[in-house]
Amino acid sequence: MAVHLIRSYLVALAGLGIGAAVGLILALAFRRVRTWDTWVTIPLLLAAAGAHIGLIPQVEAQREVLFGLYGAALVGTVIVALAGLAIWRVGAVVFPAGSIAAYFYFALPTHQADYVGLIVKLVELAAICAALVPMLARERSYGGRRMAA
Repeated sequence: MAVHLIRSYLVALAGLGIGAAVGLILALAFRRVRTWDTWVTIPLLLAAAGAHIGLIPQVEAQREVLFGLYGAALVGTVIVALAGLAIWRVGAVVFPAGSIAAYFYFALPTHQADYVGLIVKLVELAAICAALVPMLARERSYGGRRMAA
């Protein structure tokens, strides 16, 4: 498998940066965002959304629709997080996981891997980890207390 640099996809890197900056500003602006995981996950989700939205003019019509819907889903997840609803973690895990799976299942055999796409997938993986770590830590500490009791 060869990995290529597709110059027209470099716009996704700008989308990553802009999305992350907007996410940090939103995390600062909303007082409900108090935990470290939310501070980290929101910018990562918006970075991934920005990258996919930035790629819309660079891809074929079918992926334009999919990238637009994915960007909207991530923005919706961030809105739910900013509203203080705990269900946002489901979207923060499921949507990026689906994107990563789709990339490796559909894109690699059809369109060879590209550096920009792999960078975006790493950002999505980081968002998943940031959303899951507090849940796993709570589970582990709860289980530890339960066994000691």
